[in-house]
Amino acid sequence: MSIDEGSETNPEPESDDAERPLSERGVGDGREKHVLVVTASGKEIDHDEVFLRHTETEYLVCADPDFPPGETTRYRKENIDRVKITQHHSNCFITTAAAGEGPTLDSLRGFRADVMTPTRSGRALLRVYEALSPPIAATLDRHPEAAATRLVRWLVGRCGSLADRRRASTADGERAVLSLALIGLYVVGICVAALGHGWLRGRERIAR
Repeated sequence: MSIDEGSETNPEPESDDAERPLSERGVGDGREKHVLVVTASGKEIDHDEVFLRHTETEYLVCADPDFPPGETTRYRKENIDRVKITQHHSNCFITTAAAGEGPTLDSLRGFRADVMTPTRSGRALLRVYEALSPPIAATLDRHPEAAATRLVRWLVGRCGSLADRRRASTADGERAVLSLALIGLYVVGICVAALGHGWLRGRERIAR
């Protein structure tokens, strides 16, 4: 059954997007994931093995990738405290933990596929990242409001902006400079995340 959180008091604004099928609205990557929604009132709603799309105003959750209206759960963003997403079969561990699902993650996945994966050095860097990042991401995910997590989230956002600028650029020189800047900034982000992981894990041990 479809659930539209807050639809009676906060009707969806009229827009061109409202006329499109749910499967075409907003942003989504077509991958199954686990989604935990925490409403503003503190209620936790668990969705496993589902697909997710999000617009400017809503999260759309459904077990069917076509998002049929009668089977799609719709959450108004203004009524949501946070959404925790575990991406199945995704290697963007730190990005997902810090920034969650959305355009930033999609932009960085595109950069990884277009720039990193085709080169030997890029693949080597990705292997190091994939080996080191899962425990770091798990720690950041447990502390979403920690200063380290917020800083990593900001750095990831800047990386996403650089990826978007690179994709939009038509000048080879500019694209090369933006690629190097993005890789450098992301390495900085990983280092910050690793330091934050160590600090937060230390606090967890002390608190036991």
